[in-house]
Amino acid sequence: GRLSPAAVQSLYGTRMGMSASRMDRVRQCHFGYFMQYGLRAKERRPAGFEAPEIGTFLHYLLENTAREVAGSGGWAAVKTPQLHAMVRKYIDLYIRDEIPGYEEKSARFRYLFGRLVKSVQQILDNVIEELRVSEFRPIDYEVDFSRGGDLPPVTCEQDGVTVSLAGKVDRVDGYIRDGRLYLRVMDYKSGKKSFSLSDIWYGLNMQLIIYLYALQEEGLDRYRRLLSEELNEIVPAGVLYVPVRDDIIDGDRAATEEELHSKREAALRRSGLLSEDMSLLDAMEQGIEDKGRFIPIKLKKIKGEDEKTLDPKSAVADLAQFGRLARYTHKKLLEMGAELRRGNVEASPCRHDRNRCACDWCDYRAA
Repeated sequence: GRLSPAAVQSLYGTRMGMSASRMDRVRQCHFGYFMQYGLRAKERRPAGFEAPEIGTFLHYLLENTAREVAGSGGWAAVKTPQLHAMVRKYIDLYIRDEIPGYEEKSARFRYLFGRLVKSVQQILDNVIEELRVSEFRPIDYEVDFSRGGDLPPVTCEQDGVTVSLAGKVDRVDGYIRDGRLYLRVMDYKSGKKSFSLSDIWYGLNMQLIIYLYALQEEGLDRYRRLLSEELNEIVPAGVLYVPVRDDIIDGDRAATEEELHSKREAALRRSGLLSEDMSLLDAMEQGIEDKGRFIPIKLKKIKGEDEKTLDPKSAVADLAQFGRLARYTHKKLLEMGAELRRGNVEASPCRHDRNRCACDWCDYRAA
């Protein structure tokens, strides 16, 4: 269950370089990390359009369509037919550049890709509708945290252990008020992953919080330049997972189109953690009466008054709580580096509860 120091250096190097996927793999199981990134073992798989490729395709469409919308007068100015024409153009470009020989692919491959294309329009429409009722605007895409990237990798050092986290942020939204740039980090998810504080406690899915604070510390000059604004500081406003999938909706055959539409919108609601500042929440989604259509908050009426306040179940935190989360994620990063440096390759999977264990979906379970 343990590698020698020489083996550790040979397999992982002297600096512990991490990506979001590597970070989660360590916390799920040290042995799984060793198999995947040490031995580079791979399971045989049939050819097909796999989930990571689906995610790449959706990221490509969302990023390029959003860029063109921004250059065409903004979200309010672009009408639906124009938006759909943009999407079709980028689908054709993706096929041309990323799927050579598309017409010669198997019938199954073309069917799966065609079904995916049909679902994209609804997802993009949902993203556009959110931005039309929000004062937060996309200001950056595919932000690369790496040596030679847009910003340096997030680096933690302690007691001779150095861990660097490299990766990309899908989208950064910003809102400027009184010289402050409020940022939220947006991550597109084609799977069913949702934001969970319990995951962060276990050292999983920490990258959004880490990147949010890296942007606060390193991003001021970048956004002064990109936005051509006199900015005094960057303030964290939140992190959100954006579902980019078209789920099959369960419902009664007699369900109305309005009921089905409501269920589809619920499936596309974001998950995450946002600032508890009501003025910022209103800037993210204007006109919330009961619960957010897009963001994970709920309001309740104050007894005896006309005003409303946040329901305790809303996914919000104050700045001090965000700061504690950031410090905790840095601590967990250093723990991972120390464990790898010690050569720990034990098959000790993360177990959330009695019914869920990392072994359940591990490619290396047979080993």
